[in-house]
Amino acid sequence: MIMAKVFCCSAPKANSSLLAFLLLAIFQSPSISAQAVAEEPVSKEPEPNENREAARPGLVLPATDAEAQALLAKVAEAVTNLEYRGLATFEHVGVMETLEVVHGVRNGEQVERIRYLTGAPRELVSSGHDAQCRRDGSPLSRAGLWSSSGLENVRSLYHFFIRGQERIADREAVVLEARPRDPHRYGMVISVDRETGLPLKSMLVAPAGRVLERFQFVELDLAPINDADLQPLSNEARKSDGSGQCGAHVSRWRLGWAPNGFKAVAARELADGEMLVFSDGLSAFTVFVQKLGPDMNYQGRATRGATVAYMDHLEVNNVRYTITVVGEIPDSTAQLVAKSVAAKN
Repeated sequence: MIMAKVFCCSAPKANSSLLAFLLLAIFQSPSISAQAVAEEPVSKEPEPNENREAARPGLVLPATDAEAQALLAKVAEAVTNLEYRGLATFEHVGVMETLEVVHGVRNGEQVERIRYLTGAPRELVSSGHDAQCRRDGSPLSRAGLWSSSGLENVRSLYHFFIRGQERIADREAVVLEARPRDPHRYGMVISVDRETGLPLKSMLVAPAGRVLERFQFVELDLAPINDADLQPLSNEARKSDGSGQCGAHVSRWRLGWAPNGFKAVAARELADGEMLVFSDGLSAFTVFVQKLGPDMNYQGRATRGATVAYMDHLEVNNVRYTITVVGEIPDSTAQLVAKSVAAKN
């Protein structure tokens, strides 16, 4: 993956757990400016139009609460329970990569194998039902956060529009746009398969209408997945097990500020700290709080497409901690969140 690396470090030694996360999730290729992302403007908000049957490519109509809720619930059901395999493209920071995606369900839990077919050989096999703590996998993984409870308040956070229909991977799709009502989150455009609800294409969109990331199927097979198809093809494949009880941990940390609508949905104890996940029902960010060695002083940020990692630090009772906020949120929002982290009591 290509990304901009602009971390500032005052000491050569590193917090091994933190840097392992950052190296695997953020820094895997040479640096490039995130400003190189190609632009695809999103149309301006249309005037209200009661003729719902008139929706067609190029015409944008406000979605009713029922329409938006039904489409998003259908997407959440599909990405969780549907078995499929396909070829997809992933565009970010001006680079397009090709992936093989295999998604199966075993004993009620998701198992996903992602293999990059371009660039450096990479393969990831992830398993586990706890989607709230799974921060890797394909861009479809973010849809695992969507649930009936998580979607209750999204109407107050986003404007929803039906942008017509389109054909993706030889399948008919309805195009749904979620446009944020404030500057603290990104917009999203999802092409939802009419038959299954699977997102055939998804785009994360900056406030100015610039597309930050685009994930799109070019081939899709909905036949049942065999066990052998979920096994890694490479001895160097990375494995991720998300079967633990992520939400069972009670955190000692709190946020003094978070964007409206973002709520704590999960927490997990780490060897040297904690991981906290916050979601507004559509978007999510993760806060890592980890002990920092006495000779370390990290502060800065890294970006890869729509994903930002902002690092800061604080001291509590003479113990130093590093704070890292990772998510598909604007850089300024990540900084405000990181600086608001404090110990409870």
